[in-house]
Amino acid sequence: MIPFIDSHAHLSMLPKTPEAVQTYIDEWNTAGLAWIIDVGTQAEDLELRIASITQAFGTQDETKLVYSAGIWPSAEAIQHRHRYIDKLTTQIQRCPRGLLVAIGECGIDRYWNHPEKGADIQGEQELLAAHLELAQIYSLPVIIHSRDAARETLDVLKAFPRVQGVIHCFSYGKTEMKAFIKQGWYISFAGNVTYKNAQSLREALQEVPLDRMLLETDSPYLAPVPHRGKTNNPAMVVHQYEVAARIKNLPLEELAQQIKSNFTSLFIRP
Repeated sequence: MIPFIDSHAHLSMLPKTPEAVQTYIDEWNTAGLAWIIDVGTQAEDLELRIASITQAFGTQDETKLVYSAGIWPSAEAIQHRHRYIDKLTTQIQRCPRGLLVAIGECGIDRYWNHPEKGADIQGEQELLAAHLELAQIYSLPVIIHSRDAARETLDVLKAFPRVQGVIHCFSYGKTEMKAFIKQGWYISFAGNVTYKNAQSLREALQEVPLDRMLLETDSPYLAPVPHRGKTNNPAMVVHQYEVAARIKNLPLEELAQQIKSNFTSLFIRP
């Protein structure tokens, strides 16, 4: 079976009724999902996510579930960044190694955080830098959220040359992709790469080095074509694989094996 991987999902945001959970599990098994990373967005959500997801989904034989821990750059998180980072650090310290595979998601967002509307730009940069410092301390990769802020994100990343990670839900073009690659980062494409108006994303995907590419759902958001408008879930990552295989002119299984190699190199460390 082809080993599909969803490197970025928010399982705790999916419906948890027994019927819905069983449907998801059946779809994951049918799709052949090998790994899913459940991604954190709040300072104290790691233990709660692990508990709720374990209760809902149990231990899956076919699909391995692992976790990240990070703080999305909301105005509240930026304002209370020092206290929130302390809370995040405590969660990281208590989590068993092997379950926690990354720091994040964290980053810079100029879609929501506007300087002209009083956003704390320096505080946002400091919050991201604090995550990168944690990544150095705990030898973990980082999952970066970057929206309308490629240059600003790169400026912070350049201060931490030993830190590796992925620009998740990549939303820029070829020029920005090459800049992140030059800095040593991976690029991950979500369901929006399948959208009709996403030609710049597909052009970036066409040129991204195969050994630096990942694919994700960002579920429950950004359901791919032909499911656009529905609740996304990790099984739908198959559509990104199919689009990427066509663009890269590769057999689907060959692409999937390369993505698996990239994923394990970055996240599943000894």
